[in-house]
Order: sequence, then structure tokens, then C-alpha cells
Amino acid sequence: GQEILEDGYFQDTDPLDWSKLTTYSGIHLMYRDLIRLRRNWFNNTRGLRGQHINVFHVNNSNKVVAFHRWDQGGAGDDVVVVSNFRNENRPANYRIGLPRPGVWKVRFNSDWSGYSSDFGNVWVPDVTATATPWNGLPFSGTLPKPAYSTLILSQD
Repeated sequence: GQEILEDGYFQDTDPLDWSKLTTYSGIHLMYRDLIRLRRNWFNNTRGLRGQHINVFHVNNSNKVVAFHRWDQGGAGDDVVVVSNFRNENRPANYRIGLPRPGVWKVRFNSDWSGYSSDFGNVWVPDVTATATPWNGLPFSGTLPKPAYSTLILSQD
């Protein structure tokens, strides 16, 4: 029931309030999108199913965390997840490390207003990784970070 913001503990004697599927259709869509990414539905996020993780960026003062997930590594496999736990948009020049060069596409932006009209809808463009080492990784790129949001990036 979390995908329709059902509260309370699950009990099979207490049915879900299915009217919330209409009320919170955007949240349901968010769960669908996350599940598709986790299952590698579009063949570009295999790393979310892999065993490897590297938490490479922890910025306590700005409340930003980023980690790299992968299975074998490479395009279509490497995934970078960046989360902003602060009620403040971070500037467009916020730099994070990236494991590979090239374009990193934004596969998921939890701030999209299609998930909820309460969300800020800060647009985040694809990120081009340059040969500027950062956070212990050989490449890096800059991006804006919407308040209280998570971004998922990967390559084709």
C-alpha cells in the first residue's frame, strides 16, 4: 500500500483504500518508475541489480549523498544515485564524481511534478562527465539538486 500512501500496518483483514490510487496516482507512477529502473526494464540500469556499491560522496553540511551501483560495470550497467536531504535546492554547479566519461542521462528525478503537484519540478539536464577527478572517481560533472530529492543517472 505504500505506492498509494496507505498508512498503518498491513493486515489482511483490513482492505486497502483503493480510492487512494486515484488520489495519489503520481506517487503510484513514481513507484512504477523506480521498480522499472530496479528491474532494468530499459536495459540501462543493470547496476541496480548488481552486488557492488561505492558510497563516494557524503556532504554532511549540504546533506547530499551519492553512490555508485554496478554489476559488471560499463554503459547500461553503471548507475549513480544522488540524494539531497535538505529543504533547499542546490545550485546547478554542484559537482559529483562519476565512474566513466561521457553523457549520464537522468533516468529518474523524484522532484518531477508529475509525481505530485507539491513537488518543485526542478529540471535536471543530462550530465556530461569530464576528466576532472572528484570524490575518488576519475571523472565528474555538475548538476542542480532539487530540495528533498533523489536523482538516478546512467549511460546508454
